[in-house]
Amino acid sequence: MSTVLSWVLNIFLETAFVWMPILLGIIFFYSFRSWKRNYFMNEKLQYALLEINIPRDVHRSPQAMEVVIDAMYYLGGGAMTWQERFWFGAVLYPSSLEIVSIEGSVYFFIRTSTKLAAGVKSAIYSQYPDAEVNEVDDYTRYVPDYNKNSDTWQLNALDYKLTNEVFLPIKTYVDYGLDVAVGKLEEEEKIDPLAPVLEFLGTLGPGEQAWIQYVIRGDAFSHWRQKAKDYIEKLMSKTQGGSDDEDDRSFGRQLSSGEKEHIRGIERSLSKHAFQCVIRTIYLARKENFNKSVKGYLKSSLFLPFSSNYFNGIRKNSETSYDWVWEDITGLRFPILKRRFFNDYIERAGFHESFWRYVNIIWYKSRRPEVVLTSEELATLFHVPGQVAKASGVERIEATKSEAPNNLPF
Repeated sequence: MSTVLSWVLNIFLETAFVWMPILLGIIFFYSFRSWKRNYFMNEKLQYALLEINIPRDVHRSPQAMEVVIDAMYYLGGGAMTWQERFWFGAVLYPSSLEIVSIEGSVYFFIRTSTKLAAGVKSAIYSQYPDAEVNEVDDYTRYVPDYNKNSDTWQLNALDYKLTNEVFLPIKTYVDYGLDVAVGKLEEEEKIDPLAPVLEFLGTLGPGEQAWIQYVIRGDAFSHWRQKAKDYIEKLMSKTQGGSDDEDDRSFGRQLSSGEKEHIRGIERSLSKHAFQCVIRTIYLARKENFNKSVKGYLKSSLFLPFSSNYFNGIRKNSETSYDWVWEDITGLRFPILKRRFFNDYIERAGFHESFWRYVNIIWYKSRRPEVVLTSEELATLFHVPGQVAKASGVERIEATKSEAPNNLPF
């Protein structure tokens, strides 16, 4: 046995002149790229946090927010050439959509580059002319630094992944009929999947905060569209012949009704702009106010209104608590994760990990999965609610803005 080990060790050392330069080159490349990207994002980019003050009466479907998010896709900026990407560290500008409950008061924020802020404001006003959009201080600055106050504050954080293939859509406002409900249904007859989320956030009490964050950037690199087309082609290859029925001529006799719905849903997604997305939540409370039911809701129920067993959904990927004692025998791993999640949230981290963090085994459980959402899906998850959510803690402005009559005497 010792002879075999000695032989393997000798081979390993004697071939070091081959594999060592390659290994060091790979480490240098990824470390250099990570450093340049972090420098670009932290030093070159400046950010603005925009608060959307919602008018009391909103009679727009989530499709209005989809238009805003589509505009953010075109405003994305970022790298164009190889030199910009790899030498200067330029990246597509990330933004984040955030729904925040502070002791039961619910707020809507968009964080974006200062270069894009004016364009984002214009897009919002174009769809919600009675809203107010103001640049505000970052609300995360007004909570104690968890890294220094973990003795008095309790934190639970999660990130999320899709339950099915990335090209399958989640349940959107179109599936709930909100795209055609405006002007046809009374507010109490509409079903808004965001309403139960806002209602729950409105129940938080003193000393409690819940933050929901979607960090997004335009999808320019993933291959989900080709996967979607391949999936449709695979389903369509089952079809045979034609029929007098128009629907059968389109889809073929052998496709089930569910498969037809799959194709329709995927084709609708293919027609939309798509975004790479990181989804995370944080529940932060004073230790005496910490409520385990909030933790359970964020873990299991938050995204149920947007999930479909037959299509796609959103579920927990990783969190800062554990189910089994052997997941953190030393008691060191999860405190590190809590600090990591907290820092990631306030930094709006999402797409550019450091090389060393990626290989860190302590973080293995939380390597971010591929999540791609279309503008329609994002608008379902983040939109200005109508009166269907009037009982929630959503902060609304009292007065409606209007122009003065043009016949006033002067």
